[in-house]
Amino acid sequence: MRWPKRLIRRAQVASALDWGRVHPEKLPDPALKPATPRELKTIEELNSVCLFLGPYRNLTTLTASFLFLHPNCQVLNHAGSRVLGDVSTNFLVNYSEDKFRQFCHFAITMSQGGARGSYGGSIVLSHAFARYQEMRKVFQKRYGNQLLKQNIKSLVWKESELVSQLIRKGKIDLRAIFSQNPKLRFLMPIRNPLDCASSIVRLNMDKFYNHLGRFDVRQVLDEVLKEIRWFVGLKREFPDRFYYFYQDRVDEKGLRDLAAFLELEPEKRWLSDVLYVYQVSSTYKYETDLTAYYEKLVEKYFSDEPPIQDHLRGFTQTSRVG
Repeated sequence: MRWPKRLIRRAQVASALDWGRVHPEKLPDPALKPATPRELKTIEELNSVCLFLGPYRNLTTLTASFLFLHPNCQVLNHAGSRVLGDVSTNFLVNYSEDKFRQFCHFAITMSQGGARGSYGGSIVLSHAFARYQEMRKVFQKRYGNQLLKQNIKSLVWKESELVSQLIRKGKIDLRAIFSQNPKLRFLMPIRNPLDCASSIVRLNMDKFYNHLGRFDVRQVLDEVLKEIRWFVGLKREFPDRFYYFYQDRVDEKGLRDLAAFLELEPEKRWLSDVLYVYQVSSTYKYETDLTAYYEKLVEKYFSDEPPIQDHLRGFTQTSRVG
């Protein structure tokens, strides 16, 4: 007897996602075929398509993971070279509705398989699921091994730095895209910038900072704050299309605001699950000279945004050692 391919794939995925033993690093990729009428209908009925912006090591994976706990949110992790390197899916360059649909079809399809790291795929393969047992347990309790949501209303793509660089260096005309596309959104979590920069340097992510004379915490910290400043400027220009939140403001109100931004229902179980799994702490401590340098940068870039300046300065209160 020959099993139907769809049942074989379900068995493969279920076996690979036996997280009680070993968390998987890869899953079989589904075949990327032309979109069916049903798939095109799903894309047409999306309320929002949201792309992360900003530096890596900025809580993007944790955020994408807790968004995937929502019953109506589908998430593609990374896969930047596959998306941006293909003219049929890179809708940001020479935008067209057809390219946007192709991207959505690719993202939904490939979010059901893939691998950890830059190749990308399902967010369940990421380090947020690998490291945090609570995240795995909450997801499996509700969804089992189901990687495709049955009623997708928001599609999220987490590839923040590559997309940011494309928009900034490629001089993408966002206003023109927004005039044609009411669904597109951009999201940026704001981690303590000192921690973000330190993590980037610790992991030797220098390939994104080749333009710097030196690759050290001070130089990267300046770049991180510039990216936040850039995003804040875009939000000022397009308030309904850009949303940011601070790492210490993930509470019920903040989650309801985020859901509203993505046009998702602030479902009670999702709110409860996220508040349960969301745990952010810092092991970094900084000398006074570095925190003083950081505070000068914050004043330099955000003197015209007092509430943002105050919040960013507040991160030094839990990071200072001398």
